[in-house]
Amino acid sequence: MQVSNTIDCNGLSPAPTLLRIMQALVGREDGASPLNVLVGSDCNCERLADSLGPLAEEVQLASDAKQFASVNCQAHSRLAQAGNRRRQSSRP
Repeated sequence: MQVSNTIDCNGLSPAPTLLRIMQALVGREDGASPLNVLVGSDCNCERLADSLGPLAEEVQLASDAKQFASVNCQAHSRLAQAGNRRRQSSRP
């Protein structure tokens, strides 16, 4: 069975998008390349990253599949920073 590294959440509202991402992350190998997630241009990526928490480091969001190659470092960095902010704010 071949596992895809890209899921299409374009057109989904935030809750189903988050659910699909979480389902796709289950059972992934540590150190695997980021999960590419296609989202709509109206997606609030920062809020989605906050919802993912530490798992945001494993996800790359883009509204066009062509963007994955060009924004790989930028998107991954933004998501990781958002996840870090969330972890820091939840510490006592």
